[in-house]
Amino acid sequence: MSKIEASTLEEARTNWCIYAQRIIENYHRDAINSNNFVNTIYTRLDKFLESKPTVENGKIYTSTYFPSVNEVNADYEQIWCKINTAHRIDAAIGFRSLGEHQSNSKMNELALNWAYNYVDDHIKNAYQAADITIDYRESQKLTGLDWSRAELVWQKINNKSYSLETPYLRTGNLLFEALSYKHYCKILSPKGAVDFIEEISKM
Repeated sequence: MSKIEASTLEEARTNWCIYAQRIIENYHRDAINSNNFVNTIYTRLDKFLESKPTVENGKIYTSTYFPSVNEVNADYEQIWCKINTAHRIDAAIGFRSLGEHQSNSKMNELALNWAYNYVDDHIKNAYQAADITIDYRESQKLTGLDWSRAELVWQKINNKSYSLETPYLRTGNLLFEALSYKHYCKILSPKGAVDFIEEISKM
C-alpha cells in the first residue's frame, strides 16, 4: 500500500490532493515534491470550478476544495481534487508513471488507514472490535457539470457494513486542449475518516 508521510491531521488534510496526484497516477513518491508541485486550495466554489489543473514550465499545478457543510449532504468531510493524468505529466516533464493509474477508491482506503493509525489506541481497539466492512465504489461522470453536481456518497447497509461511492471525471485527448488529460475526484478527507472511525468506536 502507498505510504502517506503526513504526521499531523492538518498536514494530511492540506496535502491530500498532492497525494492523490502521486498515488492515483502511480508515481514514485520522490518524483512529485515541493520543487515541482503547486497545489492551490480554493475557498470559493466558483473559483475552484473554473480552475484547471495543468503542467507547465516544469511544474505540476492542481486544485483543492473543501466543501462546506451547506454544499454537500455527506456526514464526513470530503475533498475535491483536480489533478493531471500521467499522460500530461509524462509529456510535459518527462517523468514516467510506474504503470496503470490507480482507482479513486484507493485514496478513500488510504484516508481510513491513515486515520486508524492516527487515532488513540482505545479508539483503534473499539473500531477494530466493531468489525466494519466498507464497499468502495466509483461513479464515472461524462461532463464537468455532471461531476460538479455529484456527491461522495456514504450509505449504511447494516450495522456492520457501509458503502462509499466516489464520483470522478477523467478526460483524454479532447478537442479543447484546456480540457484534455484531467482527472477530477471527490474523495474522503483524512479528517472525515477520523470522524467516521471515532463515531463507529462509540457504538
